[in-house]
Amino acid sequence: MIKSAESVVIARTPEEVFQYVADLRNEPNWHVDIASVPDQTDPVPIVGKTYPLKFKPFMGKTDGTFTALDVRQGSRLQYRADFGGLQPRITYTVEPAVEGARFTRGVEMQPSGLKVLMTPMMAYMVPRRNKVFVQNLKRVLES
Repeated sequence: MIKSAESVVIARTPEEVFQYVADLRNEPNWHVDIASVPDQTDPVPIVGKTYPLKFKPFMGKTDGTFTALDVRQGSRLQYRADFGGLQPRITYTVEPAVEGARFTRGVEMQPSGLKVLMTPMMAYMVPRRNKVFVQNLKRVLES
């Protein structure tokens, strides 16, 4: 099992941070492994609904999806991603912080089949990429 959780404090209200990250159309602005999200995507995900995305991870551009598993307005989002044969569970949490809002992006993934051979590399890459993504979000929202 590969797990990573990275947090950052953003000088914005928790409501502003949640609204921004809940709208998947904003994802390519800070999550640089996502190339595009259709314009007609719901601004707040609907539990059980699957959203198409274009991913551009290190292995090249590919189609994929995010399926909303849990939506707690203002505080938590959870998705099951599906791309390139991987199905990570991705969780966003937003909490009040003295300086604004604490955003945490968690990833859990259990590679299977031949992808198991890539587990050591993914265990190295996932936390590093996750840290980049949360820092990008901070930069985007504070600029």
